[in-house]
Amino acid sequence: MDTRKSIRRWSCGSLAVVCAALLMGNAQAQTARNAHKLTVKYGDLNLSTETGARTLYHRIRGAARFVCGEEGHTLDEQRLWNDCYTHTMDDAVTAVHSPMLTQIYNGEHAKPQVTAMLAE
Repeated sequence: MDTRKSIRRWSCGSLAVVCAALLMGNAQAQTARNAHKLTVKYGDLNLSTETGARTLYHRIRGAARFVCGEEGHTLDEQRLWNDCYTHTMDDAVTAVHSPMLTQIYNGEHAKPQVTAMLAE
């Protein structure tokens, strides 16, 4: 048996397993988001003010935490929870169509700059 063919078969099989695992992870995150639905009322708020938009932001944050459940202990559970929470928050803030709410959300969720420090 040719070693290159054996390695190639093993690599393709490994790739298929990794792809299946990633797809299952995405499906689990989607299932977690769809498992609970919560309507956040905001008719009592004036979203053109920072106070009103910030109040709605806190309501949405609490609802997202409820919808996504507990964060989990393993790295995989935490990743799934973070994916659920981020997508739920993104969807909710986008659905409201409030520039002030969007500005607050973007300020709170600013992506940190990824840096690397190398040491010998």
